[in-house]
Amino acid sequence: MTGTAPRRRDRDAVEIEGDYQARAIESRWASQRFWHAAKVRLMDRVAPVAVTARVADAGCGSGVIADHLARTAREVVGFDSNPAATDFARGAYPRPNLRFVLGPFERIRDEGPFDHIVCLEVIEHLYLEQAEATLALFAAAAAPGATLFVTTPNVRSGWPLIEWALDRSGLVPTLDEAQHLTLFSRRLLHNACTRAGWTVEEIGAFNGVAPFVAPLGEGLARGVERLEFATRRWMPYNLLYCRAKLL
Repeated sequence: MTGTAPRRRDRDAVEIEGDYQARAIESRWASQRFWHAAKVRLMDRVAPVAVTARVADAGCGSGVIADHLARTAREVVGFDSNPAATDFARGAYPRPNLRFVLGPFERIRDEGPFDHIVCLEVIEHLYLEQAEATLALFAAAAAPGATLFVTTPNVRSGWPLIEWALDRSGLVPTLDEAQHLTLFSRRLLHNACTRAGWTVEEIGAFNGVAPFVAPLGEGLARGVERLEFATRRWMPYNLLYCRAKLL
């Protein structure tokens, strides 16, 4: 008797333009611009990349994060299943130490081992069992002692309401079901990483009210961001992050 095949999604149910993340981080809307830039600032602070590192950006989209990492790391490889995104990234970010690979995440294992793997707001696009399998695949592609840095929306926050409002605003491609399949809590994210073979070092939350203060001034929003960082371990902000190691 055979079991049911695990659920799998290889692409979102809606088409995402190849330059979406590049436009978002330079958006005329201050909150959207701050939201995306805050992920880069947090990554640099919590999980900085070494100059000697080979880095994988899993679900690289337009290549914004991969390009940022390539300013420091020895080599960066971005992976995405959206051909429009990898085509845009190759044209927009022609660095000698930066490549973009089109295809499913299984390609990461072929390109490894990596010293540092980042996966920003990707695992919520997968079914839970697929997300765990993907995190395990990252472990298989990682060098001993490698770092994993993941971000994802926090179900124990105001995010479900934000997602509901965004889906009705028309400002972004539809999120619920069309893109997002699994929303994580701290516990669920910790357990998923642990089951995949990673040792969790830190879990926290960020992007609470700071992005929504940004229209009032960048300096004010940065001040709120610093306060949120100081309380990141326990406050229910809208995005979760996890830093883990492969021991």
